[in-house]
Amino acid sequence: MRKSVSGCSLAVSVRALSVRNVFARRAGVLSLAIAALLPSMASAAVFVNEFHYDDATSSGDVGERIEVVATAGETLSDYRIVLYNGATPSAAVQYDSDPVPAGSLVTCGGTVRIATVSYPTNGLQNGPNDGFALVDGAGNVVQFLSYEGQITASGGAASGKTSVNLPVSESGSTAAGTSLQLSGSGSQYSNFSWQNSATQTFGACNNGQTFSGAPANTPPSVASTVPAAGTTTFPAAGDLSVVFSEAVNLAAGALTLQCATSGAVTLSYPASGTNVTASTGTALHAGEACTFTVVASKVTDSGGLAPAANTVVNFSVAGGGGGTPTGYYSHVNTSSASQLRCSLHETIKGHTVYPYSGGTTNTWSILEIADEDPNNSGRILDAYRNRSFVKVTDRAGSGSGLKYNREHTWPNSLGFGTATGNKGLPNAPYTDTHMLYLTDSAYNADRGNKPYANCSLSGGCGERVTEANGGYGGGSGAYPGNSNWFKTPDGNAGSFEVWGHRKGDMARAVMYMAIRYEGGNDANTGQGEPDLELTDDRSKIVITSSSPAYMGLLSTLLQWHQADPPDAAEKARNEVIFSFQGNRNPFIDHPEWATSSLFTSAKPANCQLIP
Repeated sequence: MRKSVSGCSLAVSVRALSVRNVFARRAGVLSLAIAALLPSMASAAVFVNEFHYDDATSSGDVGERIEVVATAGETLSDYRIVLYNGATPSAAVQYDSDPVPAGSLVTCGGTVRIATVSYPTNGLQNGPNDGFALVDGAGNVVQFLSYEGQITASGGAASGKTSVNLPVSESGSTAAGTSLQLSGSGSQYSNFSWQNSATQTFGACNNGQTFSGAPANTPPSVASTVPAAGTTTFPAAGDLSVVFSEAVNLAAGALTLQCATSGAVTLSYPASGTNVTASTGTALHAGEACTFTVVASKVTDSGGLAPAANTVVNFSVAGGGGGTPTGYYSHVNTSSASQLRCSLHETIKGHTVYPYSGGTTNTWSILEIADEDPNNSGRILDAYRNRSFVKVTDRAGSGSGLKYNREHTWPNSLGFGTATGNKGLPNAPYTDTHMLYLTDSAYNADRGNKPYANCSLSGGCGERVTEANGGYGGGSGAYPGNSNWFKTPDGNAGSFEVWGHRKGDMARAVMYMAIRYEGGNDANTGQGEPDLELTDDRSKIVITSSSPAYMGLLSTLLQWHQADPPDAAEKARNEVIFSFQGNRNPFIDHPEWATSSLFTSAKPANCQLIP
């Protein structure tokens, strides 16, 4: 691929997106210099063995590929090839990232495993000063290859690493069907040398290459785990993980979790890998003791060997009593309302954003853990009706009868109308699970985009009763009772009063939004964000896609916040959301910070964070 000097790329977290740039084709003869950082001992038997990036085909380079070899025969499926554009050699940017296939066993003297990543015509940059990195399953850079000059990566997997050149080349006059290859004899990268273009051998033995003295197979071992043994602050909805010394196959029951209160917890994990993530699909109980076990007899490497013994990790789940990670609020400045507001925003902004629907993890999957029925992990407890629904099966759109859906406590029509933002990424306010709650579909429709406000029976408001669950809810006929109350129409002329046990929850969700979203662009993605404000002026609460956008009623929300302080369930929910998004609702952790002066304060000239 011929490149444009101005080409760039952006990698963003969503748990990640890759953005490829299109570069213009340029003419001219190009020379190639391949640079390689010698791999560490742990990865010395896995390296790039052959590749092709430039030829004389007038319609565009053809057969562009990168081949990787594992001299010990292990699977290569956990590796990736990350491409870099070095238009600015001192700040090369990532423009593509592709998984390496598992590969096939090939005998070239000794038996090795070879895998090839193929690219479309002009899929690889031609230089000068471009390159690619070979990255293992743990994110370590095994090799960093550059061509037509040294480069330093400014981001992505190889960030901060600099390449070293080797004297071989391809050019725009190189014959199609050829490639650059390693030749020689041995089992380590250092035993081989790069040769000028010769007939391609992708997936087979290179010209003049023999593998010998391959390392003897040693049993796999556990390099690290999350959580580590002795951890006392593991997130209630956190994923567990194991890093093995090499790629392994995992049989059913290879990873187990047993907890004091939750009992045996079913884990979901892939059948093979080096860096293996195991999901619970539920929220563990705050403070409970658990044992995570890697069962040696159910773990094997490509040669059939198993670890020498089980790995047993004893840990505890973080308590749900309002404790926060050490240092999370250390930069918050409480010297004035305006400094508190800006420093809280700086603390909670830039969270990891998930899609509203689709993908492996989205708002459905997060909320079905966060709003789980404490008496049945297979069900959720909705916020308005207090009804226990079957997870997934009772989602809206799944059939007849009572269903649940996702409630925007800050109605999305009031400032952020779409699930994707101006850069096509998931829209942070629309998908923010601190603000989203699972609720009965009919009650959600009754809420619409009405402000939260007190709404009495004598004032003409209708009743929406709750069910008795978990020691709360039930009963009807008397205001306010345990019921929700609402008055039409939708918009600023209507009102929706939440039932007593969840008043504070909804108030704090909305107050969080007013501090989290202060306009401008997300620091990680550059995507625009709205400025959300709270008010008692109903005339400002209107459907809009502009900023500032308003919700309320502020005085009512503060009353609800005081009347229904955070309980254990809401604190546990905060931990679940934190384990996914990486940010917290400060008004659950510090109720004393929610005041009228905070939400009506002006942005200071300088935000002074506590060092």
